[in-house]
Amino acid sequence: MQKTHRSSITAHSPKAKPGRYLPCGLVAATLMMSNPANAAQPLCPPRQRWNPNMQMCMPQAQAAPEATAAQPKPTQRPVAPTPDAPAASNPPVASSMVMADGGKGASPFMLQINQFAVFSHTTGPRGQSRVTGPGSWMLMYDRALTSRNHFSVSLMASSEQLTVGDKGTPQLLQTENIDNMHAHDTIMALEFRDVISMGSRGEQLTFLFAPRGAAAIGPVPFMHRQSAEGNPDAPLGHGLQDGFHDASTVLGVGYHFARTTIEATAFSGAAVSWPLPLHRPDSYAFRITQDLSNQVKVGASYGDVLSPDDAGAETHSHFKSVWLATSHQVGSGTLRSSLVWATGRDGHRDTQTSLLAEGVYQRGPNAFFGRAEILQITPEQLDVGVIGTSTDPRWVKALTIGYERTLIQQHRLSLRLGGSYTRDFIPTAFKPDYGSDPGGFKVFLRIKFATGDGHEM
Repeated sequence: MQKTHRSSITAHSPKAKPGRYLPCGLVAATLMMSNPANAAQPLCPPRQRWNPNMQMCMPQAQAAPEATAAQPKPTQRPVAPTPDAPAASNPPVASSMVMADGGKGASPFMLQINQFAVFSHTTGPRGQSRVTGPGSWMLMYDRALTSRNHFSVSLMASSEQLTVGDKGTPQLLQTENIDNMHAHDTIMALEFRDVISMGSRGEQLTFLFAPRGAAAIGPVPFMHRQSAEGNPDAPLGHGLQDGFHDASTVLGVGYHFARTTIEATAFSGAAVSWPLPLHRPDSYAFRITQDLSNQVKVGASYGDVLSPDDAGAETHSHFKSVWLATSHQVGSGTLRSSLVWATGRDGHRDTQTSLLAEGVYQRGPNAFFGRAEILQITPEQLDVGVIGTSTDPRWVKALTIGYERTLIQQHRLSLRLGGSYTRDFIPTAFKPDYGSDPGGFKVFLRIKFATGDGHEM
């Protein structure tokens, strides 16, 4: 049986098998109020349309049409704006999965695959070289029950237990599986949503139940953020920023009106075990997001999590975060960026802080991406021996630049080749373990596939 352990923010048993420093696993649904089927289609300027094959906005005359006059016209339903692609205040979105004839000629199912094959090399005394296969897939059932009631079920899974394994993907300064990004569970999430539309201004009320799913803490998880598209690395501050996206026994309610979405979730802070644990909810979180314009979104969240530490005692951890997400046309390409600040405090320990800035510029088949991080990590989390208290947070930095090119694009299937380089900056006390110039690089192939309207996770 697979088991995922949740430990405290700062606690890691040096001799024990590295466990979870925060809950982590891929979840394809973003905010409770968003429509995952439309989560990655950016808004285009007036008189332009998004071309899913070229992955860019183009003049209407050049953009590939998504439907012809002979095809059934999909029904329209108001959908809350996604975190990375803010929509208008009353956004009627056409869904290719819900047809006007009640579904005749269209499938309510959608399949999405995002799979990497990565060669990773890190330097210094803790350097490693390994080929791994991080990635995930999502299967969604999406159906309008009535004109005002929409129901969806999403299942997220991964092959990483086989393609990544217990050693993980090499990445210096990762704390969840020391100096490696851990493999995600085979079954990562099962979420049920019921969305009720109210009034004529696009107000929506959403109810969520997930034996395993996303709590309302932090921004959209990194693997679904448009600003992190193509980057195979997890942020070092992932646990502080957006780590609670595979929590156990999530109950949630959300309300969307105008350009505002408010969410509240109750969930269990108990260890996540295979495959779908059910526990008594003992933790809670609140999140609010606001569209400042069609290109800019801001958000904030607070979470109180009751979770066991390495000694088995339950402690309250408090998480706060704020973020900014943007999407703009720059020349003939699209620039998407995110800025995230987050803190976490476990019981009476010191607060740990992280700051992330990332972005990707997509122009035709070419994508340039980057990420800069500044955060606090304790020596104990990295199993580093230092003089003094091993639980005092120390500042580290990481800078990543990368490039990805689409080699093959066949309708909904694409094959992409890319690479990235990371330079790490560490305190003097860490240099005996990491060397004076730690860093690493990755070379990867990526396969993407999506049924339905060609949208990404």
